[in-house]
Amino acid sequence: MAEVFISYHEASAGLLAEAIAGRLDAAGITSWCARRNMPPGADFARTIPKQINTCKVFLLLLNENVYHSDHIESEVGLAFSRRNKKRNLQILPVEIGDFTREDWIEYYLIHTQSVKFPAEPDEQRLQGLVGQVARLLGKEAVQTPLPAKIIKRGKCGDNVDFTLDENGVLTISGTGPMRDFEYAGDAPWWDKRNTIFYVAIQDSVTIIGDCAFMGCSALTSVTIPDSVISIGDWAFDGCARLTSVTIPHSVSTIRNWTFSNCTSLTSVTIPSSVTTIKDCAFYGCTELTSVSVSLKAEIADNAFPDTVHIECRA
Repeated sequence: MAEVFISYHEASAGLLAEAIAGRLDAAGITSWCARRNMPPGADFARTIPKQINTCKVFLLLLNENVYHSDHIESEVGLAFSRRNKKRNLQILPVEIGDFTREDWIEYYLIHTQSVKFPAEPDEQRLQGLVGQVARLLGKEAVQTPLPAKIIKRGKCGDNVDFTLDENGVLTISGTGPMRDFEYAGDAPWWDKRNTIFYVAIQDSVTIIGDCAFMGCSALTSVTIPDSVISIGDWAFDGCARLTSVTIPHSVSTIRNWTFSNCTSLTSVTIPSSVTTIKDCAFYGCTELTSVSVSLKAEIADNAFPDTVHIECRA
């Protein structure tokens, strides 16, 4: 039986629940998540109570959608009952984004401290949650987590390699430029694009190729090191769950359609090194309201949606 049971709303938090489960398992903490562990055709009414009655931590992912799920209300009720009767279960609520608790959930959790998460938590937050669960279990923080299983690897440049692990972490490593991809389906991870949660580009990679991460619809976080001097056309087009991005000081040009159709993007950090922002660089970024750029930057008329306020700094 798993040490941690993860309760969540499938449609809005299924990918996050699966990502957390993977990180817990990688840290040596066994976890159970219906999305990943429920066998096809299994009986929910028999399987879930058994898992809740034997776990040590009940991890509850809370967002505004949990109130539309009778399953979550039943799961929370079972966990609350077990904690009160046997006192051998820890309940850890994780509040995702801003919402108001309804009365029934407040009743169950009134004496339980919650963890606050942004709507799209980054890798640091996820690892912090793993550490918190470890402490609830009375375990030392894992110094050397078990390596996640690599499900795909290969080359994406003359001296640049990639690995994609079972937790949805795509790592780009090596020296020099990634190659350009003529279209999104040309990227070697295209068939796994909907499972990529985090992209880690390691130092010494200098160029992100055209169409590199186009259509990675589950991508929520990316690390771009200062070694990167160029980000290709369409590189992050259609990354609909990406909420923030920081352009490194080594980049001087944001190219055509680079971050187009990132419909959840709300925060972009553009350094003074960027002197050119080309056509449709942020086209379709409907949640982006303001950006700050260098006064010297040349910005194409259609680089941003009309609703974006552009602040020019000296």
